[in-house]
This record gives sequence, C-alpha cells and structure tokens, in this order.
Amino acid sequence: MIPHTRKKDAMKSGQAPWLVIEPAERLLYLVYFIYFFCGMTQSFESVILPELKEYFHLSYQQQMYVVFAKNIPFLFCPLLALLIQRAGYVRSLGVAMLLYAAGTVLLVPGLQTSHYAVVLLGFGIIGTGFTLHMVAGNPMISALGPADRSSSRLNLGNALGAVAQILAPASLSLIIPAVAITIQSKIPYITGLLIVLGILLGIIAAVTFSMRISFSGDTGTAEDATVPQCKERSAWRNPAVLAGAFIIFLLLGAEASLFSFFRNFLEDPKIASLSSHASQRLFTLYFACFAAGRLSAAWLQRRMSPELHLMLCLVGSLASLAVLLSGTGATAVVAALALGFFVSIFFPTVYALTLRSAGHWTAQASGMLTVGFLGAAVVPVLQGRFADYAGLQHSYLVEVCIYALVLVHTSRMYWRRHKAGWSVAAAGPS
Repeated sequence: MIPHTRKKDAMKSGQAPWLVIEPAERLLYLVYFIYFFCGMTQSFESVILPELKEYFHLSYQQQMYVVFAKNIPFLFCPLLALLIQRAGYVRSLGVAMLLYAAGTVLLVPGLQTSHYAVVLLGFGIIGTGFTLHMVAGNPMISALGPADRSSSRLNLGNALGAVAQILAPASLSLIIPAVAITIQSKIPYITGLLIVLGILLGIIAAVTFSMRISFSGDTGTAEDATVPQCKERSAWRNPAVLAGAFIIFLLLGAEASLFSFFRNFLEDPKIASLSSHASQRLFTLYFACFAAGRLSAAWLQRRMSPELHLMLCLVGSLASLAVLLSGTGATAVVAALALGFFVSIFFPTVYALTLRSAGHWTAQASGMLTVGFLGAAVVPVLQGRFADYAGLQHSYLVEVCIYALVLVHTSRMYWRRHKAGWSVAAAGPS
C-alpha cells in the first residue's frame, strides 16, 4: 500500500489534514469512479435482452448467449493477473476502458446490419475489458485501506457500480418514447446511446493513462489472527481460495440469471404481464434495490461479522425465491425486487473474505476468484435451457439450489472463523 505521509506533514505544519489528498486516496477515488461509470455499461446487455430476443427471433437459451459472450473472457483471468503484475494495475485499468469503448461502439454496426454474431463479438470485447477491470480493480480496493474493512470497501465500490446501473434502464425509458413499440423503432435510440457511451469510455481511458500513480498490489496491512496463514507456494494450492472461487462461480451465475431474466419474468403473460416500458422502469427500481443492498453492506459490515451478514441475506434470498416461484402479479414483482437487495452483497463479501487467506499471492488469487465470473457465462445458458423446457418461473429453482448450497458453506465458514477467534482470545497475548 502507498504510505500515508503527507497528512502527517500537514499536521506538523499546521495545515488542515483533510485538505490533503494522499496518492493512495487519489488512486482509490479513481477506482471508485471507474466502478461507477462502468456499472452502467456492464448492465446494458441485461437491459436490452428482451429487445434482442425479439429483434433476432431468439429462444431463451439463444438470448443468454449474449451473457455468455460477455463473461467467457473470465476464462483468461489467471493469464491477465500475470500481465497486470508486469504492466501495472493503473495501466491495466486504462486498457480495460479502451476495450469497454471498442466493444460498445462495435454493437452499433451489429444492430444496424442485424448480424447477431457481430453483437456477440462486441459483448465479448466488453467482457474482456470487464475482466481486466475486475482483476485489477478488486485487489486495489481491497488493499487501499485497513484489511479488516476490505469487504466494506469492496461493497462500497461495487455499490457505486450498482448506483450507476440504475441509469441504464432509466436512460432507455427516458430516451425511447412510449410510442416506440416495435423493436425496429427502438434500435435508433439504442444505437445513439451506445455511441455516446463509447466516446465517454474513451475519454475515461485517456484520463486513466494520464495518472502518474503506481500500485504494487501489496496490502501493507497486518494479517488477521483468526484466519489461517497462507503457507502454500501458490494460490492454486490454497483450499480456501479454491472453495471461494467455486462459490463465486455459483453466486455470479445466479446473479447474472436474475439480471438477465428480470424483464422477461415481468413481461411473461403468465406471471405479471407488464409492458416493455413498465418492465424497464421496474428494472431501474431493481438496480436501486441492488445499490441499496451494497450501500447498506458497506455500513453494516463495519458493525457486524461479514459472514453473519452474508448468511442473513442468503436466508432473505431463499425466502424471496419461495414467493417468486409460486406468486403472480404484484406479489411476484415484489419478490423479484427484494432479490435485488439481498443478492447484491454476495460477490464483494465472498471475494473479500476469501482474499484474506491469500497471503502474498493476492494478484494470483484475485485472478482465480475472478474466474468465478465464468459462472455468469454458464448458469444463465443452463437456466435458459431449463426455461425453454419447464417454463421461466420454474427455472428459478436453479437459484434455490445455489443459494442453499452457499448458505451451508457460509455457515461452516462463520463457525470456523469464530472458533478460531475464540481460541486466539482464550490464548491471550503472546
């Protein structure tokens, strides 16, 4: 971590320390800003999925190939982690912004020429930028501050992205007039918005490259006494990191499915039978619930165990799914919105808890954990297949199975950690 010295010097010279921004703080604010802006870009594939399904005449499974294309680049996370160590974290973030911009602009000719393969390629390039952004950004947020508050900072960073995600469906519902009902009438508005986004992402890339701050990836903080120390020669030999990667694979897959099927669920005549305009507005509310969940986690996890908070949200998610599986109309809509609040904290919390045990292999472990985004490529396609076979509402049994399994894992992690804590407390200072 970058040492904090300027505030100490300011205090000695009589200046107000809060007026001095440390290099580490500037870097943290930059990463927070990137998370905020890219949150909106990342959410567009789930916002326009019903339009793509109609425009290209797709099945549910074929619709999910968009999500697959965006998340399959996470297969290369370990390789990207090695590249980040050589090129540097800040420069890697700049490259990620360029990839975001290129992929976003490529969607325009794909939509205008009705070539689904070009659209999938555009989302694949966006996904590569997203992958690089996550592998570089998450360890930076985790390291730029006290280790015991890493999950709080990660929830805050991801909450900023979730707040920005509110803008995606909101902007579409404002830009596209209510009289534009056919998909052909909506495409010009969507492509215009994509062009503006691509230009803004290019500007952010230029600003990131101009930053003259370096980051080594070292946390520079003391190890947690209640977490077993990492003695492996590689993060691949660390059981806690491997288990965390598998859990993140499941959680992110379920989260991507909830995002991707939200509007389809509300517009289904057998469930809520809402119009596309109404579902877009409720998707904005869904992202608001998602952002509220992460913002509350940033505050709550400073006051309670992250594992306990995670278990409570898992129970809330399972209860919401029970209502969603059997409900219709307003009841089903409320259950779907509640899920946005509960599931929002899963990835940043599990990521931060797992990274605690990575020791000196933080960059490699970050790459491994971010491979978990492959779940967002696999699970939605599988659920899409299930939805084509058994119906969309019954396909949410996939999330029920995932969250029940994660609840068992988190309960074991909670008791193991607290038993270790009690052992350390009983032993007293050495």
